[in-house]
Amino acid sequence: MKERSRLGAASVLLVAVVALVFGGVGGAVVGSRMTQTGIVQATAQTAPSSNPAGNPVESSTPLSWVEVARRAGPAVVTIVNQQQPQSDIFGNVQPGAKAEGSGFAIDKKGDIVTNNHVVEGAQTLTVVFSDGRKVSAQLVRSDPLTDLAVIKVSAKITTTLTFGDSNNLQPGEPVLAIGSALGEYRNTVTSGIVSGLGRAITEPTGTVLQNMVQTDAPINQGNSGGPLLNEHGQVIGVNTAITRGAQASDPFGVSQNVVAEGLGFAIPSSTVKNVASRLVQNKAPAFLGVTYHPINQQDSTFYSLPVGAYVNTVASGSPAAKAGIRPRDVITRVDGQKLVGTVQLEQVIAEHVPGQTAVLQVWRSGKTITIKVKLGSKPHS
Repeated sequence: MKERSRLGAASVLLVAVVALVFGGVGGAVVGSRMTQTGIVQATAQTAPSSNPAGNPVESSTPLSWVEVARRAGPAVVTIVNQQQPQSDIFGNVQPGAKAEGSGFAIDKKGDIVTNNHVVEGAQTLTVVFSDGRKVSAQLVRSDPLTDLAVIKVSAKITTTLTFGDSNNLQPGEPVLAIGSALGEYRNTVTSGIVSGLGRAITEPTGTVLQNMVQTDAPINQGNSGGPLLNEHGQVIGVNTAITRGAQASDPFGVSQNVVAEGLGFAIPSSTVKNVASRLVQNKAPAFLGVTYHPINQQDSTFYSLPVGAYVNTVASGSPAAKAGIRPRDVITRVDGQKLVGTVQLEQVIAEHVPGQTAVLQVWRSGKTITIKVKLGSKPHS
């Protein structure tokens, strides 16, 4: 299993840019397989106008960064989010702020992947292509649990990107990021390496994002939602957050600010593929049908239970009930992924597609059993 770590007291910034109504550019938004399951099958071909050689974006052999940027660049867009008007403490309505982030096209139908925090609170959405075209966009669906969203445009898409397999990544592999740095420098290209795998970060909203890819490729405000690419021109992550520092104590117990550089984080393509497929189809999240209490290491020792998700209730007729999951079971793994530390059952299930079969390891009365569950769609609240 890949290492999973929490960034403790590190200050995590979601890398979207907000231009305040008073005119300036503000800081980052803080606070805030397969065809069978309908996975997005992007064509990865470019129109002659954007790629005269007619080469696909991805290549079976490694490409130079110049070639990756040339081929993939036209698929990367800037997303402008004009947010809803707000009332001040006196009841006066103020114009909403304008936020900017990035995204990338995944099919010729106009579907664009980005972060949820780039598009949340939008009154209107505008997409700016690398060739300067500006078109309106509509939100298809978003998923706060994974911080992903899909928007759609009615415009000619010249270039689309395909997903690589983030499960095959190794620390030290070279990567390239493209995005709208500071919301102003569109299609900025930066490069670096994979610095770490399986990281967990806590967003300002309290949402914990799992299994993140850590990179030292410079990620700036405005890069949110843009692609992290490998040498083959494939998307292996969606750039989402950075951290600039943390609080730490010196040997005398005095708290000090520790400045950090080169700490960027991307949602892995292994997550993005399934979630994007569901969002494109405007489907509800995958549904297991249990309520649970997370068992951490301290609880495990005190109650003599394994670390995982202690099942409190099982909804009648739910996928969990049909598969034979019972109250007082402890779910310890989903598809081999341990439910430890910050890895919560709800988020792991949200990364699946309704109709997909999940393999659960379950502790029951001192024995570990394997249960296969065909996941359903989450009912409306």
